[in-house]
Amino acid sequence: NNAVTGEMNIKYPFHISEYAHSMGNACGNLIDYWNAIESTNFFCGGAIWDWIDQAVYNYREDGTRYLAYGGDFGDKPNSGQFVMNGILFAERDLKPQYYEVKKVYQHIGFKALDIQEATIEIFNKYYFKSLSDYNLSWSLWENGSEIKNGQLAFEPIAARTKTTVKLPYDFANLKAGSEYFIKLQLTLKDNQPWADKGYVEAEEQFLLKAKTEVPTMAEVAKAAGGKVKLSDADDNIKVVSGQNFTAKFNLADGSLYGLVYNGQAIITDGNGPKLDAFRAYVNNDVWTYNNWYKNGLHNLKHKAIDSKIRTNADGTVTLAFTVVSQAPNGAIIHGSRDNFITVEELSEEKFGEDDFRFVTNQIWTVYQDGSVELQSSITTNDAQFVLPRLGYSMTLPKAYENLTYYGRGPIGNYNDRKTAQNIEKYTTRVTEEFVNFPKPQDMANHEETRWCALTNNSLSGAVFVAADEMVVSALPYTAQDIATAAHIYELPEAGDITLHLDMKVTGLGGASCGQGGPLKHDRVYAGQNDFGFIIRPAGKDLDQIAHVTPSGEVPVTITRSANGMIEISSINEDAQYLYSINGGKARDYSSTFSMRDAGTIKAWFKGNKASEVTMTFNKIEKIETTVVFVSSEEPGSGTSAKNLVDGDPSTTWHTMYSVTVAQFPHWVDFDCGEAKSIKGFTYLPRQRGRNGDIKDYTIHVSMDGENWGEPVHEGQFSKDKKEKRILLNKPVKARFVRFTAKSSQNGQDFAGGAEFGILAE
Repeated sequence: NNAVTGEMNIKYPFHISEYAHSMGNACGNLIDYWNAIESTNFFCGGAIWDWIDQAVYNYREDGTRYLAYGGDFGDKPNSGQFVMNGILFAERDLKPQYYEVKKVYQHIGFKALDIQEATIEIFNKYYFKSLSDYNLSWSLWENGSEIKNGQLAFEPIAARTKTTVKLPYDFANLKAGSEYFIKLQLTLKDNQPWADKGYVEAEEQFLLKAKTEVPTMAEVAKAAGGKVKLSDADDNIKVVSGQNFTAKFNLADGSLYGLVYNGQAIITDGNGPKLDAFRAYVNNDVWTYNNWYKNGLHNLKHKAIDSKIRTNADGTVTLAFTVVSQAPNGAIIHGSRDNFITVEELSEEKFGEDDFRFVTNQIWTVYQDGSVELQSSITTNDAQFVLPRLGYSMTLPKAYENLTYYGRGPIGNYNDRKTAQNIEKYTTRVTEEFVNFPKPQDMANHEETRWCALTNNSLSGAVFVAADEMVVSALPYTAQDIATAAHIYELPEAGDITLHLDMKVTGLGGASCGQGGPLKHDRVYAGQNDFGFIIRPAGKDLDQIAHVTPSGEVPVTITRSANGMIEISSINEDAQYLYSINGGKARDYSSTFSMRDAGTIKAWFKGNKASEVTMTFNKIEKIETTVVFVSSEEPGSGTSAKNLVDGDPSTTWHTMYSVTVAQFPHWVDFDCGEAKSIKGFTYLPRQRGRNGDIKDYTIHVSMDGENWGEPVHEGQFSKDKKEKRILLNKPVKARFVRFTAKSSQNGQDFAGGAEFGILAE
């Protein structure tokens, strides 16, 4: 940022070396770099590492050929997957990131000046070349399909100049019940040595008008007629059935257990949507994927701790559950960049309620026509933890291999790598979504999807409609299948379809070679999140089937912040709530309130006691603190001591290492705001890398921040990445705490850490 704004006193335009690293499924946040680069005259570009993979052919014992990398020839030492960093595969096929590089690097810019008046600005970014070699075309798209197109006459635009064009559409004639986009393209007028006539040199898509009139699911189902019946299959299975459909629900885990439309099993028993937060790591996920296994995201188990089921006056059935999702234990992944991969389950270290877990209030509504709506509010006990994704996954029989979706495509995309993929309606097969990365990894993601459908060749199947937008992927493998395969040939035979419907998926970033994880707005944080979708029987007119909006009941949410503030909310912005504490009298909720002690809160919509949800909280021991002094930190590197109290384990404190290496001891002073009865502390080492992991330490306390006295505790940390929880022999009253590092685990003079917390009575 300092360089972009000119504060670094750069005399000449600056070229960034290896600002993006294209290892695996990569090149996230490229558009963010170029928005910054083009906002200033202090930069002239940067270098992506690199152009093409250096994988080479190898042969298995049966003679089949595959693309190999370091270690596949018995070579030691080796660079593992670091030979595959290109935007092209070794065989010259295009990687998904190639398209983003082309789009971001295009030398023509488009800007909507007044979308309703159809005026668009075109900017020729070339420094010496006019745009006389190009034709300008435009097209109008309704609900993902092209309905009108043509060419526009325009005067050649000189280098570094702009012009304005007017498109031939009438905004007033657009339908209220449709969504419209416009697309502009500059194509070559004639053949060139590097491309043929008609090649798209640059393009841009603009949202012209969103839908404003969409029928609710309740209105559509009522018009279709029919009745629903609620019955029991056994003690744990509730059955909701009607004309041409049967939906089963599992009371043990709160899931849609099975779904049959027109006599065909769309979801076989046990394979329905369940909360999912795991993805097969991409190479750029090196900054955090160990934490995904550590917290058991790959192995979530689900248990319903509360349920309410009722038949409503309008003929629908509502099934509301509170579900706890948690792994039995954490795990460690080994060999993630090598040619072998194993996952070690830490089965001897069972998780408890203080370990990472989700608590979800989810409400299923079953309509008369067999449509099933889900509305969920998802919370965790670690709001700052970065998830790879958050949503629901399910398994469908492989017969439903025809994938249609209205969203970004056709190439896989992420929230920080999507500008090259237009929002249109696409039809493909699930097997064609697979990308041949020599090391399999997450792929086939489609951002900003309005709806998708999986159908067989007879058009039977299901349509999945987002409450707003969702992220969709469908593959013939599970995420864990992909994550644990070091090569494509290690994947199991393509089988049933794993469908992911996500609220959000964390971006790719550029951390495979040190540039850091995705930008914060491109991450999924495990705080409170709402998500919903509708499942409907498929048919010939998928557009019409998807033309609905949710109308089912939504859950009430109770959350507590790290400092003990209780908030009651829902996606209904104007809703009013009542609540009670520990079984006491009902109260009106007007604003957040403090509750640091243990207790149980019940909350419900005013006038609807049936919407009641319950959350139980433990006492908060960790108090809010601020950093008031640090003896050493690396300037300008983002490793300030303030990161120790930001609640984000991916940020770190690190002592100075560039200008000079500060020697031990290193210390940080914390202010508790007022005198507290301090009983201990927690320390979390940095979660990536070893430099700065503290070994020997002392704790001092003070009332005024100046007089410290003798240590109240001293000790030695174990050599691992786990959070250390240390209790003093007896509580001490103090306002300030000094944490002093006296040595490191690797013997170097660095100190650091991810988080430091103070425990008080």
